[in-house]
Amino acid sequence: MSFDYELPDGWSWKTIEEVQESPKGATITGPFGSSIGKKFFVEKGVPVIRGNNLSLGMTPFIDDGFVYVSEEKADELKRYKSIADDLLFTAAGTIGQVGIIPKKSKYDEYIISNKQLRARLDTTVVDPTYAYYWFSSKPMVEYIKRQDTGSTIPLINLGVLRSLPLPVPPLDVQVRIRKILKSFDKKIWINTQTNQTLEQMAQAIFKSWFVDFDPVKAKMNGEQPEGMDAATASLFPDKLVESELGLIPDGWEAGTVGSVTAAKGGYAFKSKQFIDEGNPVIKIKNITSAGTVTTSDCQCVDDDIARTASRFKLSDGDLLMAMTGATVGKSGIYVSDGRDGYLNQRVARFESKVDKSQPCWFTYNLVNRDSIFEQIVGAAQGSAQPNISSNGIEQVKTVVPTFDLIHKYQEVVSPLYAKWISNFKENSHLSELRDTLLPKLLSGEIDLAETTI
Repeated sequence: MSFDYELPDGWSWKTIEEVQESPKGATITGPFGSSIGKKFFVEKGVPVIRGNNLSLGMTPFIDDGFVYVSEEKADELKRYKSIADDLLFTAAGTIGQVGIIPKKSKYDEYIISNKQLRARLDTTVVDPTYAYYWFSSKPMVEYIKRQDTGSTIPLINLGVLRSLPLPVPPLDVQVRIRKILKSFDKKIWINTQTNQTLEQMAQAIFKSWFVDFDPVKAKMNGEQPEGMDAATASLFPDKLVESELGLIPDGWEAGTVGSVTAAKGGYAFKSKQFIDEGNPVIKIKNITSAGTVTTSDCQCVDDDIARTASRFKLSDGDLLMAMTGATVGKSGIYVSDGRDGYLNQRVARFESKVDKSQPCWFTYNLVNRDSIFEQIVGAAQGSAQPNISSNGIEQVKTVVPTFDLIHKYQEVVSPLYAKWISNFKENSHLSELRDTLLPKLLSGEIDLAETTI
């Protein structure tokens, strides 16, 4: 990244050291590891910020997943406290991760770990959120990565942090840029929250019908299942019977995952076939911990190679699962980014045996049950590199409802997941648009006088 381009009148290049709050203690590295190791962690107290609280994906701050130190220990480490509007950088490991503590954070103060850096800026000169957007932009993240001073583990030190460049326009311009960018993030956040609610609704129905057997129990008590029409209620029996999996509804089976779905692996693309741009190939690394499948940073293949793998072409809503490695059993829903995606080997795609016209929403909720996931992981072979076959996935034991009832569940939740996919696509578009605008705004290339918020 070059910083020799001309800035608009009234703008100037500054380093973090030039815009920090005060010369002493505004930019710091975390405490020595011996001062904040596992032996000091307690169940409740002051949260410690670690790498998992920051990201490379322009998520300002992940305000959970903490370890804690006592109030007394936090006082000993008060020099390393972090508060709202502090910028945070990963110093060791996944460098390029940047965060900012929000004004409405869960805690009043935090302690940074030994692998984090903190920068507290002079707010009369720099708007902290404006600065966050600059340092978390893709070009700047790549610039930070190139400052790696480590040999085996990627590192940046305090000197690197203090020398990081920042274009500084007048404060009112910074605030206007921040508001434009935050308007994108607000809509993305709303869509994300909506999707969490939609998924919770689908999960709640699944649990009520297929785990807790609430409609069956209601009928056993001579009651109409709550919130259910008569036609749907008629699909449930009115008694439970013994099975090898315990009590299950009458007419259901003690079967396997393969009773309702087929797990099929992807295509064995050759490494020499991959290119930087084209049709994305979905690998294990693209299945996220959030239950989605990302197409960012995908290796691609050209149209000719894609045609040879046409039966492995993916569709919106496809359920995928990792079959190899430390994340074996992890699953996610695929949503296209406008390009045709293809499935790589050692990733399974599920095909419904009940309703081939719909994605496997029943299976998605099934394999995400702890009891099923644990069986899948337990069936994986190998210690250093766990592997599970399609057959191994399909042989996992589970209670199998009637196909009519599975079909009904699909019918009920499909509108929820259709909206989920729509919101996911909109978020991808908004993120792409924000990422395109961001460097143009932060370099003064876009005339703010012609923009509206």
